[in-house]
Amino acid sequence: MHKRWLMPGIPCLLFLLAGMALLPHPGLQHDELFFFGPIHSPDSSFYDINLFGSKLVCMVMSYSGALKTWLYRLLLLLLPANRWTVRFPALLMGVATIYLTWGWVRRIAGERAAAITALLLATDTMFLMTDLFDWGPVALQHLLLMGGLAAVQLWIAKGSRRMLALGGFLWGLGMWDKALMVWPLAAMAVAAICVFPRETLRRVRHGAGIAAVAFAIGALPLIWYNVAQPGVTATANTKYDAEGLRSKLPALKRTVDGSMLSGYMVYNDPVAQPRRPRTGLEIVSVALRRAIGDHRTNWMLPAYGLGLVLMLLLWRTDARRSLLFLLITSAMVWLQMALNRGTGGSAHHVILMWPFPVAFLGIAFDAGAVRLGSRGPAVLAALVAVLSLQNLLTTNDYLARFVVNGGAGGWTDAIYPMEAALEQMPAGWIGTVDWGYLNGLRLLPKKPFSLFMPDPNPKDPMFQQQVRATDFLFVQHTDDKQILPGSNDKLREAAKQLGYEEKVIRVIPDRNGRPVFEIFRFQAIGGGGTEK
Repeated sequence: MHKRWLMPGIPCLLFLLAGMALLPHPGLQHDELFFFGPIHSPDSSFYDINLFGSKLVCMVMSYSGALKTWLYRLLLLLLPANRWTVRFPALLMGVATIYLTWGWVRRIAGERAAAITALLLATDTMFLMTDLFDWGPVALQHLLLMGGLAAVQLWIAKGSRRMLALGGFLWGLGMWDKALMVWPLAAMAVAAICVFPRETLRRVRHGAGIAAVAFAIGALPLIWYNVAQPGVTATANTKYDAEGLRSKLPALKRTVDGSMLSGYMVYNDPVAQPRRPRTGLEIVSVALRRAIGDHRTNWMLPAYGLGLVLMLLLWRTDARRSLLFLLITSAMVWLQMALNRGTGGSAHHVILMWPFPVAFLGIAFDAGAVRLGSRGPAVLAALVAVLSLQNLLTTNDYLARFVVNGGAGGWTDAIYPMEAALEQMPAGWIGTVDWGYLNGLRLLPKKPFSLFMPDPNPKDPMFQQQVRATDFLFVQHTDDKQILPGSNDKLREAAKQLGYEEKVIRVIPDRNGRPVFEIFRFQAIGGGGTEK
């Protein structure tokens, strides 16, 4: 019994510890906090329903529901809002996904294949970082997908209609959470028909009604929205575009090899004003990176190549159908995102293929070891250990660069001192000029700020009032840190036409000491300089 729990327990613990090491470093990013918008400003929700006289947030975007908003509304009633309360629950969702994946693979391929899958998934850098920071969002998608799949597998094994209903309900919740759940669901349906045609048709005849009803209950808010706004989720977000197919291959490659977030979430070397490591963990992480050198990529690309070769060698074995199911599912998920305009070019889309590619490797490696006979266990242990170690070194590379270089772009840790400075300044309203920090200013303050996004139109009476009011403050990135280049100049030019200029009150640096934000108000041109 203890050995059985160790198999998923060790990978889950590795994943948890790695996530906790990374968690504090990047600043809270706007999309990571997208769920919080309707909590702070109920009118900002995309679609509401009236239930017994009360307004209930239903959709946050046309393809993203308010499930995470509901969950965090309850959580933040009990706990203070900070990086730990935002990220640690998402990290636990990743832990649960690993456990569910282990259980599912164990049922279809055995203990050893499940253990390999769990270890490779737990050490996968992109799976860890996309779940932990969850700007996709993807953590609930993975959890609900695998929760539903594990339940359906139990129905197949034991005939439990309750498990079938649970699986359908969880998949419906996943569709409401984010309609991109359709990618893996459609992919699994295609793969099942291709690989298990008779079994699939028989199961559909016996369970389609129960699954459909349960699915509809889980997805009810999404269905309600698409009845009120006929089919808008599909029509607004599905645009076939085969021309971008080739350009999306690098994103697939870089997600597999772990390098996709370099330069986006963390600064690459070299940087101005590198920070010295301080804690014991930081010192060890940075020393390890210096000792082994740059390690932004793992060895998973050749591992998948080996997996495909093994599949051909195992074609006449019992593993063939499971491997074919996982390969078709993975390929179909990617094709759906790659053939749709605006998707498939980022890690948070590509990672929605997971955990199927990793399960493919786990089963292929296990079955391949059987073919090697007595040498198989030793070769398998060495292979999995090397791949897992390479994954962990890639994760450490990110950690060391977070420590020394700091979070890049919208992930800057300057969000924290900037918010603290604003809490000390009297202001009626605070305007956010650039993208990337509005939701941070919604979540972090102890007392909510009155926030707005200025529209730099000098002919607009509202903009004229915002510029002329003495109790209005504005926050912008420094010119070299703008996420939407030109945002600062547009505002300055519009204010200049009204006879006003910026008066910078405070410049906010990140923890490396690099200026990132400027807090300012407007004054009549020639009225004075920067406040000290």
